[in-house]
Amino acid sequence: MVNGGKRMDNQKDSVQTAKTAILNTFANCISLVVGMIMIPIITRVLSVSQMGIANTFISTRNTMVIIITCAVYAYVHRAMIEFKNEKKSYLFSVVLFCFVAVGVAFCICSIFKAPLMKLLSLDNFLFYWLFISCLGFALYSIADYYCIFENKYYIVTAIVLSVGPVSQFLSVGLSYVFYNNKYIGRVIGLDFVYLVVSVCLLIWFMTGARPKFETKYVKRTLGFTFPIIPHLLSQMVLTQCDLLMISYFCGNEKSGIYSMGHTVGFLALTVMSQIMASWSPWVYRRMEEKDLTSIYTNSKLMIMIGGYISMGLLTISTELIKIFLTKDYLPCIYIVPILVVAMFFQFVYIFVYDLEFYQKKAMYIATASIIAALFNLVTNYIFIPRYGYISAGFTTLASYFVLLLVNYCFGIKLGINKVYDIKRFCLWTVFIALYAVICVGLKNAIVIRYGIFVVITIVLLAVKAKDLLRLVKSLR
Repeated sequence: MVNGGKRMDNQKDSVQTAKTAILNTFANCISLVVGMIMIPIITRVLSVSQMGIANTFISTRNTMVIIITCAVYAYVHRAMIEFKNEKKSYLFSVVLFCFVAVGVAFCICSIFKAPLMKLLSLDNFLFYWLFISCLGFALYSIADYYCIFENKYYIVTAIVLSVGPVSQFLSVGLSYVFYNNKYIGRVIGLDFVYLVVSVCLLIWFMTGARPKFETKYVKRTLGFTFPIIPHLLSQMVLTQCDLLMISYFCGNEKSGIYSMGHTVGFLALTVMSQIMASWSPWVYRRMEEKDLTSIYTNSKLMIMIGGYISMGLLTISTELIKIFLTKDYLPCIYIVPILVVAMFFQFVYIFVYDLEFYQKKAMYIATASIIAALFNLVTNYIFIPRYGYISAGFTTLASYFVLLLVNYCFGIKLGINKVYDIKRFCLWTVFIALYAVICVGLKNAIVIRYGIFVVITIVLLAVKAKDLLRLVKSLR
């Protein structure tokens, strides 16, 4: 009876996780559609240079929030298992830590305001907004991770729709309000929902049982997140180093073009990451129960979904760029396929990361990311000045391959071959790379390109029909 009850609980958990993943993905698809519709508007409202300033600020924020808060939000999923009977007090403790950390950072940085503004390319407004943005993003991340772990799918869906469409509309509207400094409107609009979610989180603490601050929660969290700060910073290098180096070597205009290609290339990963946001906590719960068979079996479907999403973007990317972007952005036709493959590598890496994260192998995670980041820095420094900004796509692709390869080597020590079907992962990786080459070669042959995609869709549906029907049936 005990085992039967456990199986029922696991099945219920899997269904709830599937619902969260599906609704999350659906909401992200809506956000992506709105985002693509907004791209031609944004590129006409903001100049290429202003777009570069806004993107640089977001990159700076993403880096500074890791340093200032020690990325305590990254431990929430693991903490929900570790402190399963003290969740609210745990969240309250790390939120309070974020307030103190940002306050201390602001006081220190204010002393060195002038050199920091020059170093980080900030004007007076962006300097002050940086700290508000960091706090809002940290609290939003804590709330989002908690809701995903608890499978609060309606809340997660509302958050995704707010962060996507609502932020995009606000960023454009506020760009007109700040007519002389449109990048300020862009930045505030993109951050607005983070601040709203943060306020909702604080209101939640005031309702029901009052949580208590406990230093043990902060100490345990920092004990894990502090060693992985190099990993998180290295991840920022992998995603943002190319933009910064293109700005330095090629100018803000080329950086603006590449950043838009970056945006389109990341569309598939955006959807896949939201699916993995629900998958990862589910994996941690199954690992806690030593149920590796479920992970091994379901990961096959997950890698197929990720591959199919990547193929979809590769198929339509040429038309997306021609329809939604101006002629200035046509070079993105060659940039996007390279980045889509790189992002598929990043998607596969998340599977390995989950295993390392659950087993608290912070040094494995950090070491691999540092190696990949250094590789990215060196190759960008060598190739961008010689071959131009498009070469940054190839250096990014190579860097993510290095990241995946090094982490897999560490994963062997953790028994990764017992958790995932590695041969299948490798086959999908090679297939996506070949498909990208085919799509670039057929960029002007729209009928053939879409025909190939339809045939692949039919084949995958035929092969995975039983699994998909079982999933639909369980959701009912």
